[in-house]
Amino acid sequence: MEHRPTAPNTATVTDPRLLLNALDHQFRGFRTFWFDRISPAGPVVLPAARGAELESAATRLAELLRRAAWSLGEDCLARHRALGLDERLTGFYADEEFERAYATAIGRPDVILTESGWKFIEFNFCAATGGQVFTHLLNDLWRQLLPGRVAASLTLGDPMAARNELLRGVLDDYGLDPRVALIGYLPDVGIQDRRYYEIEIDVLRRGGIAAEYFDTDEFVDALATRRDEFPLVLERVVPQEWLDAGRDAEQLLAIRKCGATVLTPQSSYQAANKQLFAVLSTGQDWMTDQDRELVRQYVPWSRSIREEQVEFEGERRKLTDLLVQRREDFVLKRSDGDQNADVHLGFRTGAAEWEAIIAKAAAAGTWIAQEAVHSTGIAADVFDGDSGEFLSLSTGAVFGPLIVGGRMAGCPLRYDVPAPGNAAPGTAGSSILGTVGWQSA
Repeated sequence: MEHRPTAPNTATVTDPRLLLNALDHQFRGFRTFWFDRISPAGPVVLPAARGAELESAATRLAELLRRAAWSLGEDCLARHRALGLDERLTGFYADEEFERAYATAIGRPDVILTESGWKFIEFNFCAATGGQVFTHLLNDLWRQLLPGRVAASLTLGDPMAARNELLRGVLDDYGLDPRVALIGYLPDVGIQDRRYYEIEIDVLRRGGIAAEYFDTDEFVDALATRRDEFPLVLERVVPQEWLDAGRDAEQLLAIRKCGATVLTPQSSYQAANKQLFAVLSTGQDWMTDQDRELVRQYVPWSRSIREEQVEFEGERRKLTDLLVQRREDFVLKRSDGDQNADVHLGFRTGAAEWEAIIAKAAAAGTWIAQEAVHSTGIAADVFDGDSGEFLSLSTGAVFGPLIVGGRMAGCPLRYDVPAPGNAAPGTAGSSILGTVGWQSA
C-alpha cells in the first residue's frame, strides 16, 4: 500500500471540518470503527464501463448459483442435506415456489479487481446482507457534499430505494397490503443505537410502505396481539449466525412461522453456500458454453475439500498434496460461514497450522479450497484525523456490489489504510468502508 499527502481529486470533499461534521451527523449513534481515525474523503471513482461489467457478471453469476443450488435436489430439504447444512434450520423453509422465486432477490458478492479483471470470491444472499445502510448513507453524503457537476457525473446507487421497489413487487405479487415489519438484532451488527434500523424504516415509509422496527424478541411478543398486522416481514438476522452465537432457534422459527411472508427465504443461504463455487468451477453437464466461459473469466479455481484428485494448471494431482505444496496460492473456506468466519489465507498461515486446517476441513466435508487472487492498486482519497491531512492511497480493496431485484444498487468496498504515523514499525494498518462512484465518460 502506497500513500502520500496530496491535493484531493475532483471527487473529494476538500474541507476537513465540513467532512468530519457531516460524517458525525450522518452516522450519529453508530459512527463505528469504519470511520474512526481515517475517513473516506469521497467515493472511489472508477469508469462506468467497469461498473457495467461488474453488474452484468454479478447478475449472471447469481442466476448460475441459484441453478447450481437447485441442481442438488428436487426440494428444499434435499438441497439442505446435500450441502451439509445445520439440521436445526430445516424447519425454516417456506413453500418451494416462494423459495425458488426470491432466494437471490437480495445479495452482495465479495469481488476483487485484479490485474486480469473482476474475480468473485463468494456471494452472500439474504435480507441481512451487510452494507445496505452504510452505502445508502455514504452515497447520500457524497451527493450533498461534492460539487454539483462532480456528483452529476457519478452513478451513486441507493440500495434502500431499490429494495423498496423489490418489496412493492413482492406485495403486489401476493396481493398484500403495503405494511412491513423490519426485524433486526443490534448485537449482531455491533451497534447499540436503534437509529441504524430506523433509517430503513424512514426510507420504507417515504416509499409508501407502512413499516415498523422490532427487535426479534419484541416481534415474537407482539405476535400475541398483532399477528396479522404485518403481512410482509423483512428479517435482517442470519439464522446460522444466531445459532453459532449459542442462541436457541425457537425465536427465529416463530418469526418464520408467524403467517407472514418472510424475506428472504431460507434458500438464500443455499444459493450463498461456497460449495456452489466449487460446483461451478468443476463444471456441470447442465452448464452451457457461455456459463463455462463466465465461470472461467470471473470465478477463481475452486474445489470441494471432499475431492481426492483434482486437475490444476493442466496437471492431475491429489488435492491435499496440492494444498500443502502450494499453500501460498490457496484459501480454505467453511462453506456456510459469514463475516470471514473460518476463512484461512495460505500466504498468512504457517505450514503446521495450514495442515491442521486441511484436516479439519476434510473431516467436515463442507469446506472448499479456492485459488487466491490479489487486488490491483485502487486509488482512494482519505482524511487522516490524527495528522489533519488528506492522503491519496493506492491500496487493495474488496468490492461488494449490492444486487437488489436483479440490478446493482450501490457498491460498497472495504480498503486498507496505513497505521498511524506514530505507530511502532511493522504495525499493521486497518480497513475502512467506502463506496464506488461510477464515472460516465
